[in-house]
Amino acid sequence: MKTKPKKSLFKKYLPLILLAGIIALAVFFRFYQLNTLPPGLHPDEAANGLDIFSILENQDFRIIYNTNGPREALFFYLQAVFVFFMGNTILALRIAPALFGVASVVVIYLATKAWFNRRTALLAAFFMAVNPWVVTIQRDGFRASLVPLFLGLFLWLGAKAYKTNKTIYYILSAIALGLGFYTYSAFTMVLPALLLGFIYMLILRRDYIKQNWKKLLLSLVVFGLVMAPLIFTTIKDPGGSTARAGGTSFLNKDLNNGQPIQTLLSGTAKTLLQYNYIGDENSRHNTPGQPLLNVFVGLMFVLGIVMCLFNLSRPRYVMLLIVLGAMMLPALLTAEGLPHGLRSIGTAVPVFMLAGMGANYLLYIWYRTFPVNKLARATGLIMICTLLALTLVQSYRQYFVAWAQDSRTFEAYSEGSVEVAKYLIANSRSGSKNLVLMGGYEANPIQYLTHNKVDYELIDEKRLQDLPIEGPINQIIIIPAGPDADKRVAILRAKFPKGTVTNVNSNFNDKYLFSVFRVKQ
Repeated sequence: MKTKPKKSLFKKYLPLILLAGIIALAVFFRFYQLNTLPPGLHPDEAANGLDIFSILENQDFRIIYNTNGPREALFFYLQAVFVFFMGNTILALRIAPALFGVASVVVIYLATKAWFNRRTALLAAFFMAVNPWVVTIQRDGFRASLVPLFLGLFLWLGAKAYKTNKTIYYILSAIALGLGFYTYSAFTMVLPALLLGFIYMLILRRDYIKQNWKKLLLSLVVFGLVMAPLIFTTIKDPGGSTARAGGTSFLNKDLNNGQPIQTLLSGTAKTLLQYNYIGDENSRHNTPGQPLLNVFVGLMFVLGIVMCLFNLSRPRYVMLLIVLGAMMLPALLTAEGLPHGLRSIGTAVPVFMLAGMGANYLLYIWYRTFPVNKLARATGLIMICTLLALTLVQSYRQYFVAWAQDSRTFEAYSEGSVEVAKYLIANSRSGSKNLVLMGGYEANPIQYLTHNKVDYELIDEKRLQDLPIEGPINQIIIIPAGPDADKRVAILRAKFPKGTVTNVNSNFNDKYLFSVFRVKQ
């Protein structure tokens, strides 16, 4: 008799226990070995750091930064908090995306629960917490990692507004929607989804529009106020705000070979197949070539889509399909690097909501088939739990073993540039003159990591040729790996016959990264 209350208490709090466990998994997958994985710093990440220096040191506050192509600034301000306290380290750039990655898992739980039910929400949150594609992007220092968080917030608060009719939720959903536009350009595709959703509601839910038009209008006003700075900036400098999207479009003649329709169809096919067939080949977005979803989650995703297709008269199912289609547009409307996991990151929220629906429906059908047979019901639950456990193990091995030990991963994160920066910091002495034969985009990691730590000069080929024969004795010249590395070293040997050359190789696979030439007279 005494055990019954404990059992009921356990059942009462089981969903919270499961949610806490899922959040713990999300924390583990985003923070475990974060100081070493990803193993390096991509120039795009480092460019964020250079803009953060402008924020912290020069109070250069902007809506959009153009130092590395047009980039929305909200993410930089969030990263700046950690750079301020931790200094210009790689980890400082990656704590923010990891934190907001964990928050996105909580938000997808809240959104899915508001749209469907708690069990579906737990499944969706679990799938997002451990998925290698999402984990890869949410451990990077890229602003795209914010998209799932703000899209999930909007879907959650929008559902609360629809269900409760409380004005506060209309206002909060409009704020979440507006802030999403300050994250990453892919978020703008929410607008077509909203337009289609509004048309659908006008056709099948006109009474809702009539009863709540004032609150909807208030939401539009709040959204406009949040968007005002971004709209003003875009009007003031349209080229500087949209150049990146135009440069990758399927309409770009330099990319479509004069065949825009064929390019669009090809991009659409690759984007649709990335979830269950062939995924992004770029190590910064995914384990190269692997589907974005494992077999079980991929099948549940397809089952969720089928469920929606059989419920087109119900708004939540239609809206979920609309959101999924809209968030695919940033990838399929482009003509390079497809399939593209980074541009598709906005689909993560509807994808895992649909997968959660599919898994929940599978369990529901099993329970309905065996309404009283406890052994059969337990068997079905064990099967689902086993598949979830296998998903967890596979996800860990794919990211922390296969991806982490792939030489392409080290190349993708500019291992050579990071090692140059480390060498300069460790070996430069007071009064020494350091020259690095590198410039522009590829030098971003060096500039970020050595900021206010080491004095050096980035030089080009002509500057190397023009170096005076009488060089300082403490001069260090770094020659990065490349087809002309030997020729450049030969030039230095001719100028400084007594100079010494040291090759620096990768700690991972002993690959040649750069040469250090020390001048001696």
